[in-house]
Amino acid sequence: LMSTVVEHLVKGEIMQMKPSSSGLSSLEYYLSKNYYKTAASMGNSCLAAAVLGEHTQEHQKAAYLYGTYVGQAFQLIDDALDFEGSTSSIGKAPLADLKSGLATAPTIFAAEEYPKLATLIDRKFDAPGDIDEAFQLVNQSRGLEKTKLLDRVHAEEAMEAISKLEDSAARDALISLACKVVRRTR
Repeated sequence: LMSTVVEHLVKGEIMQMKPSSSGLSSLEYYLSKNYYKTAASMGNSCLAAAVLGEHTQEHQKAAYLYGTYVGQAFQLIDDALDFEGSTSSIGKAPLADLKSGLATAPTIFAAEEYPKLATLIDRKFDAPGDIDEAFQLVNQSRGLEKTKLLDRVHAEEAMEAISKLEDSAARDALISLACKVVRRTR
């Protein structure tokens, strides 16, 4: 499991550094990258806990799915907060992804409404004024709204995966955690 986590982290970092040439849509590529960088780590961490606890295959699968979906939800809300938060509220400078040349879900969704964003994405927001223009277009679009809707879908999938387990305080805490990820403000 540990070697899988390291392999996935490396694959996700490589995906982030190079543009998609795989034929996937921008959103599919972004979600795949997030899977490898964030969701797989959380999923495999949850799986490791279930394996070490000597739980059944069913419980191990539920733990892995839960962690994977929570990981995707966590990354989606993190990307939305990059547009909505302040340094004090999110613990990093706002628009850090744009400044790093990264297109995240809010930008990808906004590009559906404002095709000009595709040009900014292609040049990694490197021209003067690109970051400000991208920020403005994302805020005028439904990009943040769609990102939060997708975030909730992943959180609901996490809750569905873990709710297959028997009633317990631990299961309820995991469901509560998935809800907190969606409501996260930092």
